[in-house]
Amino acid sequence: MPQPREWTFGMHRAWFEPPDVLWMRIRGETSLEDAVTILELYREVGRQQRFFLVTDLSEATSVDLKARDHVSWNFQTEWFHGAIYIGAGLMQRAVATSMSFFHSLTGQATRPQHFVSTENEARVLIAEERSLLDR
Repeated sequence: MPQPREWTFGMHRAWFEPPDVLWMRIRGETSLEDAVTILELYREVGRQQRFFLVTDLSEATSVDLKARDHVSWNFQTEWFHGAIYIGAGLMQRAVATSMSFFHSLTGQATRPQHFVSTENEARVLIAEERSLLDR
């Protein structure tokens, strides 16, 4: 099991909270360079264990198209238990939903994804999802 850890890149921050949550706070624009770093974090944690990804998008402004494509084409759903997005706007929800739909069309496994307003709601969802995994 990974230990608590923290990363900072650009205006963004990520931290691992044991036993299985990778938190990300995205601020401002997400560049291709940021997306490469994000994917490396997913891979690093995902090689050790599956995890819940919680991404706070409440201060995010935009995602470079090349950045979005890089993550979409290179992430692996087996790294994740699921994804939870905090504060996602309509466009961010549409992009996340379309990426999930695209992966299902290409035969890749999909994982649950949820949209919430607060960190507390995210923590409640994680507890619910964990109880489903334990069944």
